[in-house]
Amino acid sequence: MKGVVLPGDKEAHVQDWDDQSLGPDEVRVDIGAAALCRSDMSLYNGDPLVGSKPAGAVVPGHEPAGTISEVGDNVDHLSEGDRVAINCFAGCEHCEYCLRGEPNLCPDVEILGFDRHGGDAEELVTPASTCHPMPDEMSMGVGAIATDALGNLWSTLNECNVNGTDTVGIIGLGPMGLAGVLNADAMGADVVAYELVDHRREKGLDLGAEYAVDPGEEDAQERTDEITNGRGLDVVVDCSGAQPGIEMGFGLVKKHGTFAQIGETDEVTLNPSDDLIHKKVNYTGSWYFRSYEWPEIAEFIVEKIGNDRAEEIISHEYELTEENVQEAFRKFDNHETQKVIFTP
Repeated sequence: MKGVVLPGDKEAHVQDWDDQSLGPDEVRVDIGAAALCRSDMSLYNGDPLVGSKPAGAVVPGHEPAGTISEVGDNVDHLSEGDRVAINCFAGCEHCEYCLRGEPNLCPDVEILGFDRHGGDAEELVTPASTCHPMPDEMSMGVGAIATDALGNLWSTLNECNVNGTDTVGIIGLGPMGLAGVLNADAMGADVVAYELVDHRREKGLDLGAEYAVDPGEEDAQERTDEITNGRGLDVVVDCSGAQPGIEMGFGLVKKHGTFAQIGETDEVTLNPSDDLIHKKVNYTGSWYFRSYEWPEIAEFIVEKIGNDRAEEIISHEYELTEENVQEAFRKFDNHETQKVIFTP
């Protein structure tokens, strides 16, 4: 099986891996598309963000979609030929978290691309429980970004009760931030996008943001006060994971507003009295969607956002060759792309 290997020294290669055996409750999937994520860069740099294995031990890629080619024993709800988007969290399926649709919180979870083989390969063997059937109208590329990016942001904004009366701020317009723009706009909210990079702000406007603010060139607080008549943002979603962005977000969110943290970071400094207590702000962490939300997410993507519009998050597409893989990881690491997908 041809697949990507990340040795952990800022190198990316393609190698032949041993074929994966198919066990009970598992399916074999021919990969149609697999997306890169910023957390993949932790493997690229040799310091995995999550998981229990060192860089290079398994095929990376936790955002794949494909077509089932074989089903194992005990799998009766999926069939050969089914098109599926794949959840990257393989839980035990019987703990309290798995039973409420949150395998990401399972104490025994295995994460595709970190603990077990992921989707940056020709095929993938994965538990049937990780497979979400895709609508006919959803392309493989959108299927790959429909879980970790679009689905995650849909769940976050849904939990924040975003609707057409809200003004939502999205901080950081990488692929996650753009997924936030698409979802919030489709939910009817007015979207204010905050981003330092020109082409990313322009993309945010293209995908539905009413306003795009460059915090490096203008006073974000003053501009936000103009937009909201001094009231502040109803919901802020930080996708930057950067101290300046998070600090800015607490200043922009209104009293009784909600601040959702999606951008990963090891450390952040905040003032609980000013940022949370005295404004009665709800500060919540968000990590993936609940499994039972998938049918609503898939319908929302194809009917409210639109498949073609969702595909605009994808800026680069590569076949799985040595030269292509090296270029893809290098450009993604240098922030020269939006979402990158491999199409084996």
